[in-house]
Amino acid sequence: MSGLMNELKKRQENTEKVMKKMEQMISLNGMDEQKINVVLRQKGIQFYKKNQSGEYRYIPKTKKEEAIKILQQQYYKKIYESTTKEMRLLGKLQTFLEQQAAETIYQNLGKGKQKVVIPIVVPKEQFIEAWLSEEYTGKPFPENSPEYYTDRGERVRSKSEKIIADKLYREEIHYRYEYPLELPGWGVVYPDFTILDVENRRNIIYEHFGMMDDENYAGNAIAKVQRYASAGYYIGDNFFITMESSRNPLDSRTLDGIVQQLKS
Repeated sequence: MSGLMNELKKRQENTEKVMKKMEQMISLNGMDEQKINVVLRQKGIQFYKKNQSGEYRYIPKTKKEEAIKILQQQYYKKIYESTTKEMRLLGKLQTFLEQQAAETIYQNLGKGKQKVVIPIVVPKEQFIEAWLSEEYTGKPFPENSPEYYTDRGERVRSKSEKIIADKLYREEIHYRYEYPLELPGWGVVYPDFTILDVENRRNIIYEHFGMMDDENYAGNAIAKVQRYASAGYYIGDNFFITMESSRNPLDSRTLDGIVQQLKS
């Protein structure tokens, strides 16, 4: 349902843009009442205008541009009328879907009934709360390794991971740090960040590769990306990566772009 609602909102935004554009461009001043016919000839296009008696009269070439202007304006008006109608229908459809969504029906049951009824679709707030409250054991830290702590108070392995974690936290993107994941044919791995895609009720993996100067590390990073892909995690969809080397540190613009995608 959430995916459909997102598509509806996008359709509304695009339709509204077209409607407002047509509204600005329309200047009919009676042009909509004029009936013009266009005939394709071997020698070119001919225009005919309907007179009061219902007959179509040839429009001379000297008035060709005026005829084209009238047709263009009539086209704008039709688009405006169509988009206006579509906006009304989309609004009604969105309201209907919001009222009839499974999670909305559950929320409207009342606190007492919610205690005994098992929901078909868990409401968003409950889903987030359950996801965040799940306990897990992450990957252990080696002894005497540097200690970096995020604004959320958790320990991470590098300054860059702290930057990423703090950015996600500030943007209110729910994540787990080094949450264990079973990959078929590979076993248990610990992605840097497992991010909750609330709307689609799925997990998104975010890996940061921070030692790309090291040949062995870079090779393992490539292999890791390939294994994620074989397990159904694809870059730009449910899998994101950032990389850095000694000469090319973590790019804040790249991180900002990923965050915007995660929030869209």
